[in-house]
Amino acid sequence: MSAPKPNDKGAEHYETTAQQVSSNLDEKYATGNVVQVQAASVALAAAVAAQKPSLWSKSMLQLYFIMGVGYLVSTMNGFDSSLMGSINAMDPYLKTFKMESAGASTGLVFIIYNLGQIAAFPFCGFLADGYGRRICIFVGCAIVLIGTAVQASAHEKPQFMGGRFVLGFGAALASAAGPAYTVELAHPAYRGTMAGMYNNFWWLGNILAGWTTYGSNKNLTSSWAWRIPTLVQAGLPSVVMVLILFFPESPRWLIAHDRREEALAIFAKYHGEGDENSPVVQLQYHEVIDNLHATKDDNPWWDFRELVNTRAARYRLYMVIGMSFFGQWSGNNVVSYFMPAMIENAGIKSKNKQLLINAINPIFSMMGAIYGATLLDKLGRRFMMLAGLGGALFSYILLTAFTAESEKNASLSYGVIVSIFLFGIIFAWGFTPLQTLYAVECLENRTRAKGSGLNFLFLNVAMVVNTYGISVGIKAIGWKLYIVYIGWICIEIATIYFFFVETAGKTLEEMTEIFNADNPRKESTKKTKVDIDETGRVVGVEA
Repeated sequence: MSAPKPNDKGAEHYETTAQQVSSNLDEKYATGNVVQVQAASVALAAAVAAQKPSLWSKSMLQLYFIMGVGYLVSTMNGFDSSLMGSINAMDPYLKTFKMESAGASTGLVFIIYNLGQIAAFPFCGFLADGYGRRICIFVGCAIVLIGTAVQASAHEKPQFMGGRFVLGFGAALASAAGPAYTVELAHPAYRGTMAGMYNNFWWLGNILAGWTTYGSNKNLTSSWAWRIPTLVQAGLPSVVMVLILFFPESPRWLIAHDRREEALAIFAKYHGEGDENSPVVQLQYHEVIDNLHATKDDNPWWDFRELVNTRAARYRLYMVIGMSFFGQWSGNNVVSYFMPAMIENAGIKSKNKQLLINAINPIFSMMGAIYGATLLDKLGRRFMMLAGLGGALFSYILLTAFTAESEKNASLSYGVIVSIFLFGIIFAWGFTPLQTLYAVECLENRTRAKGSGLNFLFLNVAMVVNTYGISVGIKAIGWKLYIVYIGWICIEIATIYFFFVETAGKTLEEMTEIFNADNPRKESTKKTKVDIDETGRVVGVEA
């Protein structure tokens, strides 16, 4: 495809923005009142001030719908998490496959889903980079439907496990492209909320699975008690598969494949109210092109050396790996997969009551996660992670104490439930919106799909170790396992404080300067005071 026609007016906007942010201007030239803001990116602050986006315009409403369908990709992993924890407490399921609710064999059935996700890793970059984010999501959802059919029709454990492997394989493909698609389409002024909401829909899948299993277990005694929730697992991926190909492709992917006119049109429609000369549109468009020219590398899809071949690339990868493990080893997997077993350890033996509590808990967690996503741009990524883990640490200390004492005093078992709910709300508030957002923000445009695939590889390695270990650990030492998580959360907090970078308030392309700095964490936390007059013109910059 040919390059887009020269746009003198757009270039003028871009150059004007660059001039505004490169020098301090005297406020005597200001028009009207001058407002001072703390900005991580002066260029973005100037562009947004020059043309403030309307949150309820037609194009923004269309963007919300597109993002909303993209969010549904995240429900797949949330659904499976609650589904397996719930049907594992059902007598018809245990009877069908002659299993116990805890132990090594149970852990193996759980982690086969994660092994399928690990197996998908080499193909994530191939599809998402080679054929586009939408195609990768479409193929992943189609494979999920196949896996669901195999799993739901199983009468023997090998077939059930085979279905879970296929299901995990498809979910990984869709999940590798889903976060990249949403973060690359999000408006830069609201990227934290718009892209952070992606992982919050993990809880929607969790809620749907929780209430489906509660209803089926309460009303059915045959194997359909677990087969119906398993079939429901295909519902939301079907919606995504039907709609995704009607939506625009990621403009950053289009630019990387020399389809610049299409990319500019998408930026203009969804970020500039249809105006190709909008400062926000021109800033992003030129930054993406400049970044592509500076970092272009024709590595084939199977070559992952570009993720580690420079110091900056390695630091980016450390952030991705850190989020992969911290997002799974903070005690949340214990609650997600083994909540009924935790409640039983606390003395509540009724299966229906266990499943009811399991169904109610994610509703509160999702509320916390949604509120947290709205604060990401205001409070910053680092603060939210540290606050979320601080609350998780407090909750786990309460959980350990209440569970230990409930063996002697049964009334304290309700303290266990309160602790579980408190953990879910606080962790979801501070950490859930960032579990996928932070990793894709840290990655470059050209490595985002490969890096996202690698993120899910490490994430699933963490889950395999964690989930299998929890299954064995809960059976062997019960509540004492929680003490391990208390110590580990302390290590996570220290690591994030000293090493993790701040990504809020910057365009995706501006992260290059951060990671090229001698101390990326220190560089990322710098703020610049920007004076903006009533016309949206920058009239003063103070570092």
